[in-house]
Amino acid sequence: MPRKLIPAKIKREFKKITQQLVLDLSQALTIVQESPMFVDCPNCIWDSINKKSSNVFDASFVASTTVFPSTDQSRTISPISFTGGRCPVCIGEGQLFTSKEICIPAMINFFSAANDRQGGFVQMAAGKEGKNSLLVKTLACHYELLLNNEIFMVHNGVKCEKFTPPIVRGLGGIDAITECVMLTVEIGQRTTDKFRTSTDPKDDPRRRIKGPTDLPTLRGTRTGRDS
Repeated sequence: MPRKLIPAKIKREFKKITQQLVLDLSQALTIVQESPMFVDCPNCIWDSINKKSSNVFDASFVASTTVFPSTDQSRTISPISFTGGRCPVCIGEGQLFTSKEICIPAMINFFSAANDRQGGFVQMAAGKEGKNSLLVKTLACHYELLLNNEIFMVHNGVKCEKFTPPIVRGLGGIDAITECVMLTVEIGQRTTDKFRTSTDPKDDPRRRIKGPTDLPTLRGTRTGRDS
């Protein structure tokens, strides 16, 4: 059997050092989600007719579960039994949502598209010439957040859009980091408003959800309890 040139120990050490380098040189990258991620509330039973919680405790929920893993909003939900009123976990919504903005650590390097970048060349599409470009590197666990969203904020107000799809880099099949190229759009404002009420349903993605498993409205990975 041929001997492996790169032992597994070196691969693991490469991943550890590379990720630590990205974290040490990182700054805040804010992801503006057009449609936040959501999962079914594990603590109550979904009402498929009224499209909300039935406010009945789900007796099959007996062990704690983690929702929205690999994000800064990851949290553990434990069973909370109730006999009346609204579900204390989802407050009667029937689903749990992430915020419209998610902040992750990323190493950000600006460069000119007209010049070489690390010995390579980035060809710009028509109408994109002259815009500032930036190379974003973050941990591999944030791949789907970069893949499923288009608008980002850096440096407390610089609005960017994704130019190339994210790619995962590593050594010997072990994923270490994710990187993609973005373009600056304008000096934008942070999007921190809360979702509108039912009087303006177009601005609230929850009103477009037909059921707890309506995947076409989902931008991200649905990791909650299956119906």
